[in-house]
Amino acid sequence: MILVTTPTGNTGSIILRQLVEQGQRVKIFLRDPQKIPADILEKVEVATGSLLNEYEFTEALRGCDTLYFCVPQSNTQQDVNGYYEDFAKVASKSIKNAGTKRVVYLSSGGKESNLQAGLVTALHKGEDIISQCGASVRALRCPVFFETLLYQMASLKQQGVFSLPMDGNYKSPQIAVKDIASKAVEFLTDNTWTGVEGVTVFVPEDISYNEIARQMSILTGKPIHFMEISKESYIRTLLEKHHTSEAFAISLTEMLTAIGNGLYDSEPRTEAASRTTTIREWMIENLVPKIN
Repeated sequence: MILVTTPTGNTGSIILRQLVEQGQRVKIFLRDPQKIPADILEKVEVATGSLLNEYEFTEALRGCDTLYFCVPQSNTQQDVNGYYEDFAKVASKSIKNAGTKRVVYLSSGGKESNLQAGLVTALHKGEDIISQCGASVRALRCPVFFETLLYQMASLKQQGVFSLPMDGNYKSPQIAVKDIASKAVEFLTDNTWTGVEGVTVFVPEDISYNEIARQMSILTGKPIHFMEISKESYIRTLLEKHHTSEAFAISLTEMLTAIGNGLYDSEPRTEAASRTTTIREWMIENLVPKIN
């Protein structure tokens, strides 16, 4: 049986549906089962509780030989590294307690870069802890999600602009959440792998934000531009418009700065990572209808 954590999250919800559609035996672990669509809920086992409660997490893992573990998303942490480390420590203990054989962990690319990368560094700290849990581990090392563009929807609709503290011409990898989920499902449904490895989950080609803006303009029929802003302006926007904690705002800005400094350059591009959704395909399905 496979235990899925964060089954209502960006990746977890897609992973859950794919596993159910494949007829896999699945258990979900969450606080409120009513957040799960009814057609899915009737086909899975349910364990309720907190990912920060070792007893509850251990009990949820009973009878499950494989785990999908993702630290819940939050933008209000006061200590970003501590937030990820706390979840990973409880998970590692629970995995040992339950004797879970395999763990798929959502990490991030750039682990070998040695750059201070804010949120990405926090994900890597979690990966280090999970890697010591005694189970076989596959850490999915992903780039930025296309879905982060959706946080700029108000500015895109009202002003035809989206902005980040990044050079608009700098090319870096980005990926659709559904492609990360599909890679996770591959490992979750394969009971033959062993050992601890980080796995690159990247697109074959990089893209700049100026190119994304050009493609948005073509697809929407509206003039859309990317604007590079200062780190200070970006942090202020996160605090005032998205009501994040200061620690999160600084950490996210550090991540973007590290990406611009080559965070993902050390990640290999492999054939296994090459067939993914293009930014154009993703925008047609997820962004264009919201702008138009």
